[in-house]
Amino acid sequence: MKCQVCGNESGKYPLCRVCNLKKEQGEVIKCGKCGRWHYSYTLCELNRSSSDAANTAQPYLYDLKKTLISKTEQEYYKAIRASLPENYWAFPQVNLASFILRNDDTRYHNELFRNVDFLITDAEYRPKFIVEINDQTHLNFDRKERDEKVRKICEEAGIPIVFLWTSYGVNPEYIRKRFDEVIQSLPAKRIRHSTVEKHTQEWGTVSSSYPKERQPYVPRYKKRSSGGCYIATCVYGSYDCPEVWVLRRYRDYDLSATWWGKCFVKLYYLISPTAVRLFGKQRWFHKIFRPILNNFVKHLRSKGYDDTPYEDVEKSD
Repeated sequence: MKCQVCGNESGKYPLCRVCNLKKEQGEVIKCGKCGRWHYSYTLCELNRSSSDAANTAQPYLYDLKKTLISKTEQEYYKAIRASLPENYWAFPQVNLASFILRNDDTRYHNELFRNVDFLITDAEYRPKFIVEINDQTHLNFDRKERDEKVRKICEEAGIPIVFLWTSYGVNPEYIRKRFDEVIQSLPAKRIRHSTVEKHTQEWGTVSSSYPKERQPYVPRYKKRSSGGCYIATCVYGSYDCPEVWVLRRYRDYDLSATWWGKCFVKLYYLISPTAVRLFGKQRWFHKIFRPILNNFVKHLRSKGYDDTPYEDVEKSD
């Protein structure tokens, strides 16, 4: 018989003479799990295998993604590359901070730590425009809010965005047409969003395109306009979009000109912030108010209200 500890000849015993002496000294023990003799400072086979299994089962903090872009994005990537003019390049999943700089001394630039689906550059790697692939999840409130932030940052930096919706499928001809249009429009006009000092419209200045019967009410004293269109902003996802620009003009040019309109505005600003805070992320909230607002905006447009970019005018109490 071989010694269970050292493997030397042990006759009819499980331990040889040397290992038997070590047993008396406590260096060799009989394991209660495997039933075999081994050194006290080593693990038995069962303990060792369970330990290895535990190490294998222990999850890692970091893992590699299976792929850099999804299968849908891969299909669009092929079409994008085929639709780009010569000496243009497409780079997937690029962080805003990689090609946009913030011109102040703020320590944290968290708003730039967002990825865009594709960045298009010229042969010298100068950013030209962005391509975003949007599916139905981009209609959700949270995604619309994120998309709106990215849009404003890119507009201020002067880089246009081409949106391609997956619901229309991969259409190379359409993609090539959109690319040709945006390339011909370069350089893009920059739109200021983040400045502290904004140019305000004077009450006596009225756009020539504005209908005469909708001239703004001219107060005797001036004071900053209060609040924003909370429900409309929630429904449309932005305070600066065509629909909300129409509603803001109606608020300043019509409602502020009558006593009942002023009362309505004050009541609206009293109730709407709480309503948006409590129900703004609920689907039923958007389903109820969006058709109502769409119809009202359509009516105002037919009356001559403009849907171009708009700065809130000043009003009196």
